[in-house]
Amino acid sequence: MSNISRRKLITTGMAAAAGLAGLGVAARMAKQYGLVPPDYGGIYGLGETLTYASHRLLTKQSLAQEFPRSLISKPPFANEITPLSDEFKRLQAGGFADWRLTVDGLVARPASFSLDQLRSYPSRSQITQLACEEGWSYIAEWIGVPLSHVLDVVGVLPQARYVVYFSFQPDW
Repeated sequence: MSNISRRKLITTGMAAAAGLAGLGVAARMAKQYGLVPPDYGGIYGLGETLTYASHRLLTKQSLAQEFPRSLISKPPFANEITPLSDEFKRLQAGGFADWRLTVDGLVARPASFSLDQLRSYPSRSQITQLACEEGWSYIAEWIGVPLSHVLDVVGVLPQARYVVYFSFQPDW
């Protein structure tokens, strides 16, 4: 015979049901407020959603630590600078008017954006630290359209998991 009483079984069942209901409510709230990660599916989906939502809420919507303007570093000592390519020099001479950011792959609406188009989108400023794999770091202000906005415009498909960036400067 078991040592589990009917009262304990009912209490445990009610606690489990309340916990599951709470998780469901939290997941719905995360979806309502745009706090669902891009990879929320699968067996760990609910846990990933709650972790992602908690992180976004606790860090005030930023996934990188932000710093006050007073901590912006002086320009760092530059490593060896690769000579600029002819393509870069051509674009630079034209004020980058011909430069395009192409976004394709697992998106609903592949697009190519001009610098003027990107500048027309909402801009954000963020003061964060850049840490190089070679051991140096500095804090700088980065200003521009958030990548998330560009990805919203092109409509990232649910099966997309990563963003891959290719520079037109081959050594960068």
